Amino acid sequence: MSKNFLFLLILLFVTTTALAQGSAAERATKISDKMTEVLSLNEDESAKVYNIQLKRFQDVNTIRNTYADDPETKRLELKKVYDRLYGKLKAALGEDKMLEWGAYKRNN
Repeated sequence: MSKNFLFLLILLFVTTTALAQGSAAERATKISDKMTEVLSLNEDESAKVYNIQLKRFQDVNTIRNTYADDPETKRLELKKVYDRLYGKLKAALGEDKMLEWGAYKRNN
């Protein structure tokens, strides 16, 4: 392998990783902002929601990349992420706010 090819390969990997993380942060910001607005969250709750959502989107990106050639395993791993999401949000916000969020999601 030439040095130029290796350099380009590394550059491509770093760029792809940075873009994926950027979009994960943007998506986490968007959903946490919406939840903060709808549920009237305080700063602490909003920060917790952001961190939970960011971890979720990062995990989803990792799973999609890792299991790109195995759709069944990818589906099962993504389901685990989404199943854990509700529990983490419920622990951070409480059941009442999660019920309120669920009602909002059903109506919008």
